[in-house]
Amino acid sequence: MIHKKKRRQCLKDSKDHLLIGTKSQGKYIIKSDIVYIQACECYSWIFTRDGLKFLSSKAIGYYEELFSNQNFSRIHRSFLINLSHLKQYEPSYRLVHLKGEIVLSVSHRKNRIISKMINNQELNTLLTKAI
Repeated sequence: MIHKKKRRQCLKDSKDHLLIGTKSQGKYIIKSDIVYIQACECYSWIFTRDGLKFLSSKAIGYYEELFSNQNFSRIHRSFLINLSHLKQYEPSYRLVHLKGEIVLSVSHRKNRIISKMINNQELNTLLTKAI
């Protein structure tokens, strides 16, 4: 019994995990497993690479702020994506292809920003491979 409490405390303090729900009935999700988050009024659906989805009582703006220093980007009023799960971006159609055959639309206002961000990310990847 004590061992479980210690383990739960370690996860709570970890920067790699996200708690969905309450402490007693919540579920811990590894942040890097999150593919994207979709807004649903004042709630959010969190989709993971395992194909699971979790309903959170927090709005998407909360997660945008929480993940602001990480590899997440808001591509639409309704979508926050994990850029590490990005497969392809089609700027002419404003579509983002994520791992797992997921296709999401990018808003008009975010189109240029996402294009620049992806180009910079590709450039950084090429530079790190060259070194």
